[in-house]
Amino acid sequence: MRWPLDQHVVTQGWHYNSGASHNGIDLRTQIGNTSVRPVYAAAEGDVCAVQLWDGHTRDERSMQSYGNRVDIRHADYKKQSLVSRYAHLFKYIVAKGQHVREGQLIGYSGATGNVYGAHLHFEVLLGGKRTNPLVWLDDDFTTASDNVYTYGPGEHAVERPAAAGVSTSTTTNGLQIITAKGLTNQQAWTVYMLATQLQLVTMRLYSADFADADCTHQNIEVGPVSKGDAKQIMDKLAAVGATGTAEAA
Repeated sequence: MRWPLDQHVVTQGWHYNSGASHNGIDLRTQIGNTSVRPVYAAAEGDVCAVQLWDGHTRDERSMQSYGNRVDIRHADYKKQSLVSRYAHLFKYIVAKGQHVREGQLIGYSGATGNVYGAHLHFEVLLGGKRTNPLVWLDDDFTTASDNVYTYGPGEHAVERPAAAGVSTSTTTNGLQIITAKGLTNQQAWTVYMLATQLQLVTMRLYSADFADADCTHQNIEVGPVSKGDAKQIMDKLAAVGATGTAEAA
């Protein structure tokens, strides 16, 4: 399967960071000031279910906790049904029974249903049972923190063909740590607000301390974060006239 978002940052895995069962993965959708991102079909198939959120999330007779939702039935795998699920959408633009191509736009991410913040919840069901979605996808992703669950014993990503002349003997997690020193309080506050939008503060990936006795300047550290988040932080630092360094985590 292909990734349902262009940005591949996993914030919660097959198990929540707390260790509780999750039965899917959560993908970050916040980029800059918006969390409404295009959502694409992970593989070719037929839309077998759509759900319009009714504003209620705890009705045991329904699946309203998923919010606006799309399910796609794909070709059987090893004689078992294969379905992908996309939840908490801002809206969907497909209809039940519609045939979709792999990579076709099916909707936009949002924060409907039982959520604490905007993200895309993605599931893969084989024979009606949820499976770890990461085993159906390649390894082109980063995790929002080192606490995010990825693979269980014997599980692994779908293998990607090695690019010509590129060695695959070593891999990195792609995470970076941003440090900046001597920021004015206003500069630090601006970076803090961006980190809040990216949910880095709630994940305790932002820290700051005063650089001088009169508390007029701060040193900050952000990370480990994905390369995309690191770029946004570095761009924000430059925009407020500050400098920082980005190093591999």
